[in-house]
Amino acid sequence: MLILTCPGQLRRLEEALRKSLPATLPVLGAVMTVARGNPASHEVLVDSWPHFRLVFTRLRPEEHKDPRDFYTNQLTVYYREEGAWRALLEGTEGLDWSRAFQIQGMQEGLYQAVRAVADAKGLRLE
Repeated sequence: MLILTCPGQLRRLEEALRKSLPATLPVLGAVMTVARGNPASHEVLVDSWPHFRLVFTRLRPEEHKDPRDFYTNQLTVYYREEGAWRALLEGTEGLDWSRAFQIQGMQEGLYQAVRAVADAKGLRLE
């Protein structure tokens, strides 16, 4: 995963996400917040740049204070390929399954993929 910090990259990402509204709405809002000052201390990750298949935002790791607080640990996601989403869920680089979190996204299959990976890991979803 690549962390985008350059204002130019974030602007290009916003433009690309706008073309796929409304499916990109949650992640677009988070990307815009990061690009405009980042008061929530989030970071924007992509699987590759500039031809991404997945965009993911999360709280910066150094900002984690309470591992049970799923309100501050909000994640947003948009993927062009469900396989990229499943790879993120199954890997160790993007998600910390030892912390409570909530995922915001508007795509078909998002919940089912999370459910399948959580079940495989023996974790409970709420």
